[in-house]
Amino acid sequence: MKVLAKPIEMISWTEQCGKIHPLKFKIIGEEGKTKICPVVKLYNLELDTMAGNKIYKFTCEIVLNQQIRLCELRYELDTCLW
Repeated sequence: MKVLAKPIEMISWTEQCGKIHPLKFKIIGEEGKTKICPVVKLYNLELDTMAGNKIYKFTCEIVLNQQIRLCELRYELDTCLW
């Protein structure tokens, strides 16, 4: 599995209780092209702590280059960054 630690632009919706649902995100590829990846299915949501920062980890299925892939998306609660 290839690991990318890049910031992304995310479209999500949030329930009134605060639960986040990622819908799709935009990432810049190696060639400098922008790719939009829809989230097909959400498998797991986990609250984790990394270096003292609270992070939501979403394990989900995405569509990338017309293939379905497993992906982990991270959202930092303190900085509100994906």
